[in-house]
Amino acid sequence: MTKTLSHIVLALIVFIWVVPFVALVSTSMRSEVAAKTSGFWTSFTPTELGHRFATHERGGTEPILVMRGNILERINAETSGYEVSGDVKSILIKTRIADPENPGKTKLVRKLVPAGETMDVRGGAFVFDTNGDFTWTFDQATAPKPKNLDVFIDQDPAFGADAYIEVLFDNKNVPNALISSFIVTIPATIIPITIAAFAAYAFAWMQFPGRDWLFVIVVSLMVVPTQLAFLPILQGFSGIASWATALNQWLTDCELTDSCQVASKSFASLWITHTAFGLPLAIYLLRNYIVGLPKELLQSARIDGASHLQIFTRIIVPLSVPALASFSIFQFLWVWNDLIVALYIGPNNSSDLVFPIRLQKQLGTFKDQLHLLNASAVISMIVPVVVFLSMQRYFIRGLLAGSVKGG
Repeated sequence: MTKTLSHIVLALIVFIWVVPFVALVSTSMRSEVAAKTSGFWTSFTPTELGHRFATHERGGTEPILVMRGNILERINAETSGYEVSGDVKSILIKTRIADPENPGKTKLVRKLVPAGETMDVRGGAFVFDTNGDFTWTFDQATAPKPKNLDVFIDQDPAFGADAYIEVLFDNKNVPNALISSFIVTIPATIIPITIAAFAAYAFAWMQFPGRDWLFVIVVSLMVVPTQLAFLPILQGFSGIASWATALNQWLTDCELTDSCQVASKSFASLWITHTAFGLPLAIYLLRNYIVGLPKELLQSARIDGASHLQIFTRIIVPLSVPALASFSIFQFLWVWNDLIVALYIGPNNSSDLVFPIRLQKQLGTFKDQLHLLNASAVISMIVPVVVFLSMQRYFIRGLLAGSVKGG
C-alpha cells in the first residue's frame, strides 16, 4: 500500500511539472490564430479553426462563366509558416432574405453553409467540397471582383518554429537579454563557489580562534530574508557610485564628454549581491562534505610536506567535485531565474536587462501573442535544463554526502 501511494504521489508530481512544460512548448510552436482560439490540449488533434480567404487575386480577370479553385491553396498562398490542411466544414455567408415581420422588406442574416450546398456569392452559384475544391458559376460571362469569405476548417495539427525565429532574429531584445543573463550568471556562479571552497576547507581542516562561532554566524546568515537586505545594499552601492563619480571627476576630464556619472546599478553590483546571498549555503554544503573526507589522506599529505594550498588544489578540489557541482546547479538556476534582485540591483538600461525582466516586460510588448511569450519562456528554460542534465550525475551524490557527513 505504501509503495503504491508513493508511486501515485510521484506520478502526480511528474504530471504537475510536465503538463505546463508541454503547454509552453506546444503553444510556442503553433500559429498565432491557433494559440489564440484553442487550448494547447487541442494542438495534437484536429481542431476546428476559422480562416479568411479571397476567391482570387485582384485585377485582370477576364469574363468567365466558371471559376474553379481550392480554399486550402488560397489560404496557404496568403499566409506563411504554417500550412493549413484538413476538412473544410462550412463557410459563413452574409445574405439578405425576405423579412417575414415586415412584408416587402429584407433583412441581413448570417448562416453557416456546409460543404456541398450551393450559396449565392456576387450573383453566382458558389459550392465547395470538404477537400477545399470550389466552383463559382455564373449565368453569363462576367469578371467578378474577389470575395473574402470566412471558412471553418477541421484543421490538422501544424507546428513550426516561426515564433522562435521572430523572437530570436526579428526582435533584438531577447538575444540581448540572453547575453546579459550569461554575463550575470556565469561570474555569479563561479565567484561564490570559489570563495566558498576556500572557506569550507578552512572551517573543516584549519585551526584558528573563533572558528566554530564564525561558522555558526555564516550559517545563520541563510535565514536573513533577501528583501531585508535590499535597502542597505542599495545605500552601499549608491555611496560607492557617488565616491567613484567624484574620483572620476578629479582624475579625468570627464566633464568634457559628460561621462563622469558612475552607475550604482550594474553587472558588477549583481555579481557582488548574488555572491553575498549564495555564500552561506555554499560554505555550509561544502564544509559538511569536505569534513567527511578521510583524515588519513590529508595527514599523509601533510607528512609528505604538502602545504594547505597544495592539499586544497590537488586533493580537496578533485574529491569535492560532486559537492561543487550540486551547488553550482543551485546557484546557476537561482541566478538565471532571479527577477527581484535583478529588478532592484541590476542595470536599468534596456539593452542590459536580464532575461527574467525582459520576459516580464514582454507581457506588455506581445500582449495577447501567446506563441511569442511562450517561445521566450521556453528559450529561458533551455539553458537551465541543459545545465541540470549535464551535471545531474553529481547532484544527488553531492547533496547526500553533504547532509549525512559531519564533523
